[in-house]
Amino acid sequence: MVSQVDQNKRLGCVSMVQVWALNSVSASSASGHANVNHRKSSAVAVKSSGLRLARGLFFALAIVLLFGGLSWVRTFASEENVQPAAASELVIYADAGDTLWELAASYKKPSMDTRKAVHLLMERNHLSSSSLRSGQALIVPVQMLP
Repeated sequence: MVSQVDQNKRLGCVSMVQVWALNSVSASSASGHANVNHRKSSAVAVKSSGLRLARGLFFALAIVLLFGGLSWVRTFASEENVQPAAASELVIYADAGDTLWELAASYKKPSMDTRKAVHLLMERNHLSSSSLRSGQALIVPVQMLP
């Protein structure tokens, strides 16, 4: 027959193994395990939902800052005003029927491609299309001039 002391020792060992293996309080109270596990799972759920919320707020703030910064840069980078002509640049005026291609071809260096000259004229004068008005002033950049 097993004595009471041996039985208590065996139960103590079993309890220690269960605590170590299952990370629980004791194997003898099943309702205690349920409460501990339920408290742990609800704490983990609250913690993970808090982390999810914080992560979502961080990404929302990052997107707002990114697009806000890009729109701020865009407003300062896209000036509609053409800078005045430098002393080395030439100012020409378009007549009725003139095209940007013809003007670029007549004022460019002989070695320069006309497409490059048109691009330089459009860039320098902030033109979005190649159409011209009669009397429109155009600044011919130095890179084009012979």
